[in-house]
Amino acid sequence: MQCCQIALSTMDLVRSRRWYEKALGFIPIGDVRQLEGQVYADVPGLPEASFHVACLVGSQPFVQIEMFEFARPRMRARPKSWRPCDIGYSMFAIRVPDFDAALRRLRTIGGAPLTPPLGELGYRRVCLLDPDGILIELMEADPMAAVEVEREPASTVPTIACTTLSVHDLDESRSLWRDVFGFEELRPNEFHEPAHEELWGMPGAKRETMVLRAGTMGLEFVRYSSPVGAWRPAGHMISDQGILNVALGSTDRREFDALYRRAVDHGFRGHRDPWELPGVAIVVYLCDAQGFSVELLHVAPESLERMGFKSIVPQESIERRVSQRPC
Repeated sequence: MQCCQIALSTMDLVRSRRWYEKALGFIPIGDVRQLEGQVYADVPGLPEASFHVACLVGSQPFVQIEMFEFARPRMRARPKSWRPCDIGYSMFAIRVPDFDAALRRLRTIGGAPLTPPLGELGYRRVCLLDPDGILIELMEADPMAAVEVEREPASTVPTIACTTLSVHDLDESRSLWRDVFGFEELRPNEFHEPAHEELWGMPGAKRETMVLRAGTMGLEFVRYSSPVGAWRPAGHMISDQGILNVALGSTDRREFDALYRRAVDHGFRGHRDPWELPGVAIVVYLCDAQGFSVELLHVAPESLERMGFKSIVPQESIERRVSQRPC
């Protein structure tokens, strides 16, 4: 299993998808779809959900950004008091192939960096907010380059490097994400050093970290001791504006079944048994002890494109076929 998807809940799907395409260089796959009914989103707390969904891809095979705009339940905006240390999915990092060009596009399209870039030429980083206020870090160098992972040949499209979760208890996170899911633990500062806190407006913050390798992406778990992160607002639902969850996927049904059995054996039960989207995928949602939603996903190899993933093909081949494929 690998981390194959980061899901975003956006107030304006068309605007957000266009922004990620024009400002950062992601490739939209298929058309925006409108889905309705629990069969499509059997997710805790979202009965009879109705939403629009769209997908974008970068340079990695079997990795995508999935965007939702919910009509039901009614979406709630992220609190203005939100801080990166607050409990929840905090941010995600994107490695862009041309750092200066990305900054120029952002100035044109909208999305000013929060601070000047940090780091030497070739290793610069900067943070910004997307149109929904989701925190994004742009990286000039790939932090996974030192870790042996399967990569697509050099590409002109971006790479999702890692996703950061701000947690209350690192040991609880380790019990599911490392011990049950089996992801390899890397050194704590594989992605960020303490000095990087100033990029997202928290200079001097004190924190402990756990970093896991989840396929071609990293997962970074952070526990802040100063400042202490706030819990999610009362009545929080994963449809609320922000990062919704991540998905762990496999094209091997046996691998999917084995991982789900391990999760159940350790007390992490799905909100229902895995269900099938006929001819597309098998899906189940789990929730860890700290309220983090995670999707387990099996996609047969012949259904990858139908799910909005892509194979290792030249970028121009993708662009020619974009209009022919559903998300």
